[in-house]
Amino acid sequence: MAQFGVYLPNVGWDDLPTPAQLADYIVAAEDFGLHSVWVEDRLLHGRIDMLEALTVLSFAAARTNTIKLGTSVLCANLRNPLSLAKTISTLDYLSNGRLIVGASLGGRPDEYDAIGAPMSKRVSQFMNTVQTLRDFWGQGQPFPPPNARAMTPRPTHRIPIWIGGRADPVFKRVATAGDGWLASSTTDAQEFAQGWGRVCEEGSAVGRPLRELSAAKFCYIHIDDDVGAARAVLNARMPRYYDFPYDVNRSTLHGSPAQCAERAQSFLDAGVETLIFSMVTKGRGQLQRLCEEVIPLLR
Repeated sequence: MAQFGVYLPNVGWDDLPTPAQLADYIVAAEDFGLHSVWVEDRLLHGRIDMLEALTVLSFAAARTNTIKLGTSVLCANLRNPLSLAKTISTLDYLSNGRLIVGASLGGRPDEYDAIGAPMSKRVSQFMNTVQTLRDFWGQGQPFPPPNARAMTPRPTHRIPIWIGGRADPVFKRVATAGDGWLASSTTDAQEFAQGWGRVCEEGSAVGRPLRELSAAKFCYIHIDDDVGAARAVLNARMPRYYDFPYDVNRSTLHGSPAQCAERAQSFLDAGVETLIFSMVTKGRGQLQRLCEEVIPLLR
């Protein structure tokens, strides 16, 4: 059965929400019965305001009871692995085990430069970070890590790590080191089906049961009965975040509820189990239309 999540407005597409507006949005998402709320992550961005991802999820955890809390995607390489392991395990503890860590190589050259990390080593650094998280959580081998004391309290369950990206080596990383694949907004239905097939092949090759892996994707959406008006909103917002020309017509859901649902259904048919919607507004209007007019059309 498909699960549906939404991004919280920690990105200031028009401007940032006030704390009260953000809290209202978080509570509404849970009240609508959604599976999860998610946050984007960048530490430096010259064109748009962003709130730090894990801090926002802590804010969300304190205001909710059951909804899952996810990062999509956390720029793991921009953080100290030990500090990150402690922060994530604490947030998971305070939320009663509701955290999902979507993570990837992430970041841009200016962010890597700011922390003194070479981008040329970002793949090995990411894999080492994932292993370090598991080690400090008592889920790696051997434990404890060399020259380090055990981190306590340890998570009482396996905190899911869903790996983002779609370059060919990503699929092996997902199957061997991750707990799921979190595909980007620019991954279309056919590309998702092919990529998920690769994940399954890599998992089978290493004896990883498919039931241990999750298939997820996020997509931008703007609902308006006037499809041209919906497209115009997205065309105006995407360049504020992305460094490359973003093909709104190809990569987003836009138009009437029926049009948005038809495109969303194509992702579910391609194998997506958790579909995450990202609105480019901070108000509850789009959230309400999504939950009341689009999601009920999906099967």
